[in-house]
Order: sequence, then structure tokens, then C-alpha cells
Amino acid sequence: MKKKKLGIIIVVVLALAIIIKAELNYNPSARILASVIHFSESTLNNPDYLAYNIDLKDLFRNYTNADIDYSGNAYIKKLKGFPYSISGGIKGQRSASQKKFSCKSNLDVLVLDVGEMDVYAQDETVYLVAPLLGGISYGFDTGSDLFPTAPNLNNDINHEWFHQNKRNIYEFVKKIQIEKTDVIFVDEDGTESNEFRITIPKGEGDFIWQLLGMDAPDHDIKCSLFLDRFNHTRKITFDLSYKTPGAYISIVGKNFNKIEIFAPLPDNERVVATIKRNGQTNYTNSFTNNITYITDTGSNYSMDFNFLMNYVDDGIKFEATDVSVTQDSTVLTEGYINGTISTKENMGDVFENAHADLSAVTIIDWDRIKNDTASFVDDVISQARENVDVLNFFD
Repeated sequence: MKKKKLGIIIVVVLALAIIIKAELNYNPSARILASVIHFSESTLNNPDYLAYNIDLKDLFRNYTNADIDYSGNAYIKKLKGFPYSISGGIKGQRSASQKKFSCKSNLDVLVLDVGEMDVYAQDETVYLVAPLLGGISYGFDTGSDLFPTAPNLNNDINHEWFHQNKRNIYEFVKKIQIEKTDVIFVDEDGTESNEFRITIPKGEGDFIWQLLGMDAPDHDIKCSLFLDRFNHTRKITFDLSYKTPGAYISIVGKNFNKIEIFAPLPDNERVVATIKRNGQTNYTNSFTNNITYITDTGSNYSMDFNFLMNYVDDGIKFEATDVSVTQDSTVLTEGYINGTISTKENMGDVFENAHADLSAVTIIDWDRIKNDTASFVDDVISQARENVDVLNFFD
């Protein structure tokens, strides 16, 4: 009799296991829930996670969306057509509310102080004020908002938040639209994952919008989730076409260790940026970064650098190492920057604090730079050489 009862129990357990396995394999909602559980229990606690050991609520509210001071040092060891190394101190401010930015640098070529080169920005325009270049000043209207803001999180995104909202998440997954497609994503390690297209209907997900510190959107939100055979998320893509047609943000990798941002520009141009966590340093947080601008003629302008950051008592300590700017395969400049960032209260006007005088700035149409960037860069470098011609005996 005991053997018979044991056999029945084993059969029931096996049947339940088969049912659960089938549910996870064929029920999209169950697979999505399984992926959420894995993310909250495993990925959030993994050192390879993009935001591991970063307080996103503090970072967004007190730095990205706030008024900040920064100071540090910069070193340019290679500049195309300019045979001298350049070093200097940098300091400035950024205000998200004012949509203003300042950067003042006092530059040295070898042991000679050759003056300031200042950079300012407001709304969509960048200003270069450069006594180093014989007093030449330029302004560039980029046509893009230079001061995007991040979500003002009302809670930290952590295990506790997922635990507190498990009922909300369960009900939410039942209400969203989920469609499995034939699209396959192959991760860097060769793992394949299937796409599940998700539509969040207008009016759903109040607890998510509350977390993000924003009003619920007045339109549907679309994204794609790519799940491997263990229902672990290998990629999630947020469609931003409701703001900019064709734009998206993707978070990629076994432990969500990389973010990709794609932004189309007018005239069939585009910008692609990637940030990937790299834990092979002594810094608390280390990232490998690339920003690439593709012109309508097919030319690529890229900036590659490693970014290191640590939280310190008075803010954030940072280093940008192995900075390299290239035009297609030609290196335009290489360098290094380090410094600290701190929150600034009662900042006042950014431009007034920097004693900025933009009255004589010549605004250049971006198309002029875009269509003949090489000539513009050569002209600027030639002017810089003329202003340090005291060093020409080294040639």
C-alpha cells in the first residue's frame, strides 16, 4: 500500500512538473513573469549588471537632473596636425533646469601657458570660445536637445521593490499584450533568445509610472523582450518612435551589462551610443563607451573611452581614460580626463558664474560643418599652430 501511495505521489509530482514546464514554454505571460523573477532575484545582485552598486535614484535626481559643479584635469597627447601635447585644468557647471553648460580650461603647451579654451551650451546650441585660436569663437546649432533628463525615481529599483509589487506585476502581466515572433537574437556568448513583443495599453501600469516619477503616457508603450530557453532576459528594447521615429534604447547581455542608444537625425544621419560595464578595475564602477555619429555621406565620427567612477564624500570621482576620437579610420585626437562632480545648491546663472561673453560668437550652420568637417578641423588646427608659433623651432 505504501509503495502504491509513493507511486501515486511520484506520478502527481511528475505531472505537475510537466504542466509547469509546458506552461513556461508555451504561455507567454508565464515566461514573462519567470523572466521578471530571475531579474529581481539574480541579475540585480550580479556584479556584471550595468547598474550594479549604483543608486539610480540618487544618480538621476542629484546629478543627471540637478545642478552640478565639476573640476579636473585634461591631457591631449595627440591631435591631428598639431605636434605638441596639450594639458590643462578644467572646471565648469551644468544646470538641467537652465539648460546651460559651461567648461573653462586653461591650456598649457609644453611649459607655456597659451590661454583659455571655453565651451558653453544652451538648449540645442554649443559654443566654442577659444582665445587659443586667436579669439575665434563659434556656435553650432545641433538641432537636438543637449539636456535630456532621466526618470526621477521615487523608489530604488531593487529586490525589495519587486517583492513589494509582486501582486502589481502579476496583474500587470495579465493585462499587457504579448506576441511571440520568429525574431531570434544571438548574444555575444552565442546564446539564442526569442522575441516577445509587448504593448502596454494606455492607462495601464500606474505603479510603474509612479516608480519613474512621471505621469502615465497618453499612448500605448511598445517594447520587445528576448528570452532564452531558461526564460532569462537577454535583451529588452524600448521603442521611442513616439518621440523620434526610429529611435530606441536596448539593454543587452546575460546580466544586462550593456546599453545601446540609437537616435536618428535629420537628413538620414544618426547617432549610436553604447555603454558596457567592465568590472576589471579597482574602481567601484567601470564602463567601456562608444559614441558614433554617421553622416549622410557615410562618414563615421567616433569617440571611444573608458569611464571609471567612484562615489566619494563630496560627490563622484571620475576618470575618462584612453579617449580616442576618429574620423573613419583616422585618429583625430587622443587624451585623458579626470575630476570630481558634486551637487551645487543655489547655483545662480551658469553663464554669469563663468563670466561668459557670447556676444561675438559666430553661429555656423551645422550643414557647413557636416559637409566639410575635415576642412573645418584643419583650419582650426592651423590657427592653433599660428598662436603657438614660438614653438616652431621644434619642427
